Amino acid sequence: MAESSFGRYQLQGLLGRGGMGQVYRAYDTQTDRIVAIKLLPENLAEDKEFEHRFRREARTAASLNDPHVVPIHSFGEIDGRLYVDMRLVEGRDLTKFIAENGGRLSPAQTVAIIEQTAAALESAHQVGLVHRDVKPSNILVANARNFVYLIDFGIARATTDTALTQTGMTMGTLAYLAPERFRGITDPRADVYALACTLYECLTGARPYPGDSFEEQISGHLHAPPPRPTATRRDVPPAFDAVVARGMAKDPEARYQTVTELAEAARAALGGAGMALPPPPPAEAHAGLGPPNPHQPPDVPETDKASRTMLIATVAGSGLALVLVAALIAFLTSGDDGGSNSPTTRTTVTTTSRAPETTTETSTDVSDTSGVEQNGTYDTTTESGSP
Repeated sequence: MAESSFGRYQLQGLLGRGGMGQVYRAYDTQTDRIVAIKLLPENLAEDKEFEHRFRREARTAASLNDPHVVPIHSFGEIDGRLYVDMRLVEGRDLTKFIAENGGRLSPAQTVAIIEQTAAALESAHQVGLVHRDVKPSNILVANARNFVYLIDFGIARATTDTALTQTGMTMGTLAYLAPERFRGITDPRADVYALACTLYECLTGARPYPGDSFEEQISGHLHAPPPRPTATRRDVPPAFDAVVARGMAKDPEARYQTVTELAEAARAALGGAGMALPPPPPAEAHAGLGPPNPHQPPDVPETDKASRTMLIATVAGSGLALVLVAALIAFLTSGDDGGSNSPTTRTTVTTTSRAPETTTETSTDVSDTSGVEQNGTYDTTTESGSP
């Protein structure tokens, strides 16, 4: 795309788009650094209830002080458009990482990724935040040392914030939804279930319930026993079967009660030291980055550009056809107790340079979040591409 402006930001390239907005690589002229900026659809700023929720949620997401959570620099509104300014992290999502490694990961690689993801989730759960969309496409593996980030708290919610979540909408990706989610019940154990699904996928290269239809996938989560990794991959230590079975238990009370318990069980199933966890990457530079020279060659080869489209936060909507899914869920759960990624909605947004005197900007700098409130969540978007 041709470089354009959004308030103080120079937009340099579109990283992804979807029903809940777009994410751009951008140069922040105020802080002199390259960032990832998520622009929400213009109409959402007109919804005062959504705007209030957005600001509360962004504060809570920004308050998470964990190396495996991508930092939020600031958020606010510019010319009637809500935005979130985040650190730009180069990497690829776990789905691509699995594909790059032969379609499945070694048990040691798997445990290292699950432990890092669990650390991020535990930080969120400690402040009452449930991610609600844990899946490989929301786990970013950085190019340096395979350091893991949990990204896109796009549909996260605070467990104590009932006033803002009474709609009970099922917005997570269908392949990783805990059974209780289909009944509008969510707590941290739903993230445990989704992380166990991710554990299974890392080990086998397949989703736990890979049905071709909504009905098959929903029925699998509600009724089918958890799959055994050793059924498709005999080199996986048998102890992982029990870890997946408990992590994906239909009854939340029968599951691991925390993501930390799941990660510890996975480490024990490995039966050895496994892989050492990578150290955190160096802190980002805040000055001297400047807008790159358009005539200079890119920092990475052209062949690597595809992996950079997941740099910070995926932005296509979860793609669930909510009305149809809701009807199907009602049908499946009404008698015996028991989404998919439809084509991504592409919202084309043209941003043009604005004269300074006509620009209105309200933003919150969250570089110091020690005093932020802890009763909101950060609700923006989910993935682009596969569910």
